[in-house]
Amino acid sequence: MLNKPMPSLLEEIRTAYQKIRSQAPWKHEKSDYWHHRILPFATLAPWLDDIEFVHLYEKIRSHTLVDIYRCYELWSLAKQCANVEGDLLEVGVWRGGTGCILASAIRYQRGKKVYLADTFSGVVKAGVDDTRYVGGEHADTSATIVQQLVDELSLENVQILQGIFPEDTQDRITGKIALLHCDVDVYRSSKDIVEWCLPRLSVGAIIIFDDYGFFGCEGVTRYCEELRQRPEFKFIHNLNGHAIFIKITVTD
Repeated sequence: MLNKPMPSLLEEIRTAYQKIRSQAPWKHEKSDYWHHRILPFATLAPWLDDIEFVHLYEKIRSHTLVDIYRCYELWSLAKQCANVEGDLLEVGVWRGGTGCILASAIRYQRGKKVYLADTFSGVVKAGVDDTRYVGGEHADTSATIVQQLVDELSLENVQILQGIFPEDTQDRITGKIALLHCDVDVYRSSKDIVEWCLPRLSVGAIIIFDDYGFFGCEGVTRYCEELRQRPEFKFIHNLNGHAIFIKITVTD
């Protein structure tokens, strides 16, 4: 019963929720996907009990645009890949925050690597399927910035791949993939990355799309809606904005 909100505070919270949710649904002028303010009533916050994660998040938070809810989900899902054959791949690294979360989560899993792939010169392959992105966004980074964070966290399981993935750096990955974190903001790049990964995914492998549930990233939303038609995957839409695909069957 300690720290339970007082009745007056609860009423203020309800009022705030009602006000936020009263905003009318909307669409991007270039898209048919509806958006609305999502504000669940659930309050369980397991990351607050995970001291290792809390300390890590404080170290990487200035190196990511991803909120704590999605960061914790990456941490949790990476740990669940311990017994899935293959390495972890993140495409769309920016300054390395989420990549280092993945690497920290499996740092004691002998033999597993985390590949961090990015142009480090901004978004590529924006096109007619996208709404807000035109190319070149998020260029305020470098491979050096990411490597400095990797060194600060004493991570020895990280390999940085600079260039367009898969075209420029695919040859650096030779084994299976246990987890893909796709955070590239646009349709064509997402599709090219996943199509390269599909034959390399182990059963039990996870694909996480950071941009699925966000206004301005409707190209990624569209691609995820196409991908969810494939029978080898289970699909989960987390209200934090993630789309999660779990490979459940072997495909030819």
